[in-house]
Amino acid sequence: MENCAGTININKGKYVLDSFLEYLKNLFILLAVSSIFVGFTGFFQTYVGYILLGAEPNHFICFSVFLMTFSVYSLNKLSDADEDAINTPERARFLQGKKRSMYVVALAAYIFSALIALIIAPLTILVVLIPIGANAVYSSRLIPGIPRLKDIPVMKNVVVAVSWASVCTLMPFMSSGTMEVPLFMIVLVGYFMIVRVFINTVIFDIRDIEGDRTNGIRTIPVFLGLPKTTVLLLAVNSTLLPWLWYYDSARLMSAIMAVYGYLIILCFRKKRNSLALDLFVDGEWMIACIVFAMVTGIWAGI
Repeated sequence: MENCAGTININKGKYVLDSFLEYLKNLFILLAVSSIFVGFTGFFQTYVGYILLGAEPNHFICFSVFLMTFSVYSLNKLSDADEDAINTPERARFLQGKKRSMYVVALAAYIFSALIALIIAPLTILVVLIPIGANAVYSSRLIPGIPRLKDIPVMKNVVVAVSWASVCTLMPFMSSGTMEVPLFMIVLVGYFMIVRVFINTVIFDIRDIEGDRTNGIRTIPVFLGLPKTTVLLLAVNSTLLPWLWYYDSARLMSAIMAVYGYLIILCFRKKRNSLALDLFVDGEWMIACIVFAMVTGIWAGI
């Protein structure tokens, strides 16, 4: 009887654990497909920008970038419905019947993002407009006879990397009140951000390679192939290594990000579970901040 009771308790405990893990999985799917999780990417990337610039983080500005990121990526998911039906069917299912409400929520989030930035640091309103301007330049034919940037391979990755690196570097700089930060430091932080965002966008292109081929979209993994793409990403990430010795004030954070970059490139050089990709690639800035806090806390206690 005791053995029977023990078996029942074990099975009950396993059921509770499995139910809890399933709940966490479904919660994360909701956060990922709704762009809430990628919004946290904007929050923590901006937070890292403050650390790299040696400034005190302003959580309201970080929240402003959270709303901005949520808005932009929500609108992007609505425009990429055809590709998502192949690459991320769970996202396509989530959007069914919700497109109009998603448009309203996304636009409201952008407006609130701009209001927060305007109240905290009025000059940052110019930075809030960068994603809109970048999207307009990316999607429009500026010169007759010249292809749109959207139609040129690699330009998507470059535009996304430069625009978000600009936001997450300039928002901390312009809101911190430390206008004496040297120009070369701002450039270094901006370059660091560009490299990390560029690598992440290409890793997501690896996930989307089947849908992109089907829709005739020539991304880096499509025309280079996966082995050469991996080599390219490792080489690009390696350009951050000399920077670690040159910029001393945030060496720990930059070292964490550089090492983490190698790990996600090697782990996701082939198509893997989409949820794992969202968690460990979109979530890299959050994970880096957690590791940074743990290491600095341990170091302070020694």
